[in-house]
Amino acid sequence: MLPGIQFVTAFRVNKIISMFLNSLRNAAATAILFAITPPAMTAVAQEGSTHVSWAPAYGGSCQGCDLRRRNMSGADISGANYHKADLSEAFLRGTHGLDVDFREAIAVNTDFRRAVMDGSTYTDANLANARFDRASLRNCDFSAAIMTGARLRGASLSGASLRQTNLSGAEAIETDFSGANLSGARLEDARLRGAQFHNAVVAGASFRKSDLSGAEFTHVRLIDNDFEGATGLETARFENACKDAGTHLPAGIQLPACEPAEGTLLSDLN
Repeated sequence: MLPGIQFVTAFRVNKIISMFLNSLRNAAATAILFAITPPAMTAVAQEGSTHVSWAPAYGGSCQGCDLRRRNMSGADISGANYHKADLSEAFLRGTHGLDVDFREAIAVNTDFRRAVMDGSTYTDANLANARFDRASLRNCDFSAAIMTGARLRGASLSGASLRQTNLSGAEAIETDFSGANLSGARLEDARLRGAQFHNAVVAGASFRKSDLSGAEFTHVRLIDNDFEGATGLETARFENACKDAGTHLPAGIQLPACEPAEGTLLSDLN
C-alpha cells in the first residue's frame, strides 16, 4: 500500500475513535445531569404546596404537628393521631383516612375533597372554610367543631355526630345527613338545597335564614328547632315527620304533633 493511502486510512481511523470517545463522554454527562436534575413531571400537583415525604411518623402519631400547606393528597393515614395538629390550607384531597384523630385540630381552608374519612373524630376542631365536597364522612364525630363556611357539596355524613356544631354559612347542597345527630347544631344562613335528613336527630337546631329548598326531613322528629327566616320550606319533604310546640314552620306546612319519646328527654339528645 502506498504511504499516502496509509496516512489517509490512519487519519480516518483516528477520527472515528475520537468521535466515539466524545459520544461516550456526552452520554455520561447527560446521565449525570439527569440524575441530579429532577424532570419537570415530578413537580407537585398543587401549586405553592410542600409535598410530604410519607414517612411512618405522618401515618402514625403527629400530635401538635405543624402541617400547614402540606400536600398529603391520596395518602393512606388511617388510624393516625393528629390531635391539636395545624393542617391549615393543607391538601388531603382523595386521602384515605379511617378512624383518624383530629380532635382540637386546626384545619382552616383545608382541602378534604373526595377524601374517605369514615369514623374519624373532629371534636372541638376548627374547620372553618374547609372543603369536604364529595367526601365520605360517615359516622364521624364533629361535636362542637367550628365548620363555618365549610363546603360539603354531595358529602355523606350519614350517622355522623354534629352536636353543638357550628355550620353557619356552610354550603351543604345535596349533602346526606341521614341518621346524623344535629342536636344543638347551628345551620344559620346555610345552603341546604336538596340536603337529606332521613331519620336524623334534629333537636334544638337553628336553621335561621337557611335555604332548605328541596330538603328532605322524612321520619324526623322536629323538636325545639328554629326555622325563622328560612326559605324553600314549601318545597321540602316532611313525610312521616312530626314537630313539637317549640318548632315553628310556615303556615302552609302542617305536621302532626310528636308524641313523647318513651324514656327520652331533650337533655339526653343535647
